[in-house]
Amino acid sequence: MLFLKKRYFLFLASLILIYSLKNSPNIVEEYYSLFFYKHFSQLIFFIFNRINFSIGDLFYLSLPLIFYLYFKNTPTRREKTSKVLTFLFSLYIIFNVNWGLNYYRIGFSENSLLKTKNIDQLLSTTNLFIKNINNLHNKITLNDSVPVDFKNYNFNLYEESVKSIVNSEFYNLNHVPRVKNSLFSTPLSYMGFGGYINPFTLEAQININTPKLNQPTTICHEIAHQFGYSSEYEANFIGIVSTINSKNKIIQYSGLSSGLRYLMNDVFIHDKKIHSDLVKKINKGVIINFNKANEQLRKYNNPFEIYFKKSYDSFLKINNQTEGIKSYSLVVSLLIEKYSSQLYMENPMTPNEP
Repeated sequence: MLFLKKRYFLFLASLILIYSLKNSPNIVEEYYSLFFYKHFSQLIFFIFNRINFSIGDLFYLSLPLIFYLYFKNTPTRREKTSKVLTFLFSLYIIFNVNWGLNYYRIGFSENSLLKTKNIDQLLSTTNLFIKNINNLHNKITLNDSVPVDFKNYNFNLYEESVKSIVNSEFYNLNHVPRVKNSLFSTPLSYMGFGGYINPFTLEAQININTPKLNQPTTICHEIAHQFGYSSEYEANFIGIVSTINSKNKIIQYSGLSSGLRYLMNDVFIHDKKIHSDLVKKINKGVIINFNKANEQLRKYNNPFEIYFKKSYDSFLKINNQTEGIKSYSLVVSLLIEKYSSQLYMENPMTPNEP
């Protein structure tokens, strides 16, 4: 009984501490994200990144067996309730200590100079992206009507994508990150997710069914989560910028494609006629790449996807991400802020030659 009281006291004290930290973003940023997590994560990466397959996925698969063994010799309802609470509290505390408190750090938007955007800024940045993706597409295919064929290039897409974020301004750790194929790729496809980070093992997972066009930015997105950038809009922005700055033209193309689609979606919301006019400016080969990627994703459309997305949206909002899963406008604002200074340069966003 004394042991149980001590255990519940520790749980209660831990929960109070976590709750207090969640209301102190400056403390979380300075002492958790930039200090504790930065060093603690090195140990986790050292253990799990050396293994080629996903330990985190195996943990999830083994949960039914763990539950069975955990409750096997629990005769009374009171003991079962106690064990359930202990298990859930333990997972919650481990989740927050391992990674979850990053949800409460100071976000990009709070440090951003661009609090609002107007239609002129949006259109200027969108035209900049169209100009650059058309130029890059012409360099790759030598024909504006031919799509980029990712099968024609004999480099490791994963390694080149990882290299792009390691060489970026966002790289803040002392290890070389890696991404692993998820054992749940097919379920993730039907749920509408391109990947995820396991908050217990800090493994970055990629859905292998993700279209090749989207894979580089998705890989960098999940690795950004590994770095401690928890919000979806931050990870999306980092994925786009890192790949645009890659020395590999195909990785650059993926980044420009992703950024352009965010911008075009925002234009569509503001003015469908202008959106239609802008589509006509984009190389036919680029449009074909977009359509092929969308067609591949549509194969997994199902009536339950919306419920999976709503569940994840609720999870994000509970964890201080007020925009939830629909944080497109924040990504667009950051892209405008990042690239607006290049609007009047002679060769804006000129990709590095490999």
